[in-house]
Amino acid sequence: MTQFNRLKFSFAVSACLAVAGLATAPALAQPANMQEMIEKADANGDGDIAWSEIEALRLKSFERADRNGDGVVNTADRPPRAFVGRFDQALQRLQADFDGDRDGQITKEEMLNAPAPMFEQGDVNGDKLLTAEEMAAIRSERAPL
Repeated sequence: MTQFNRLKFSFAVSACLAVAGLATAPALAQPANMQEMIEKADANGDGDIAWSEIEALRLKSFERADRNGDGVVNTADRPPRAFVGRFDQALQRLQADFDGDRDGQITKEEMLNAPAPMFEQGDVNGDKLLTAEEMAAIRSERAPL
């Protein structure tokens, strides 16, 4: 694996973890990473996160994680030895968040259609848009005492 491919894989795993963190319960995401995840999801830079931006980020993450292009993310996407531990850790987290039928592999549909409790909790008016104000409320609820 070339240095470029190692970096690309590392980025793919990071992106998947970011999406998983954004999509899971607040207790799993670290406050310091929240802003980074929000900025990554805010593709058009308007300060708000539309559900379509979450879907686009999930799709991009899926495509990068599906290293062998077989349409699922599973152990067959495991990289060479040097990155196995990090991959396995990332895969376990992705499976916990996105493997709806618990078959050990994540399909594109599972990735796109998985619940997003943090998004849903923050979207108080249900318009599928997290405004800057709604995100500020999420951050203030998560602020350490």
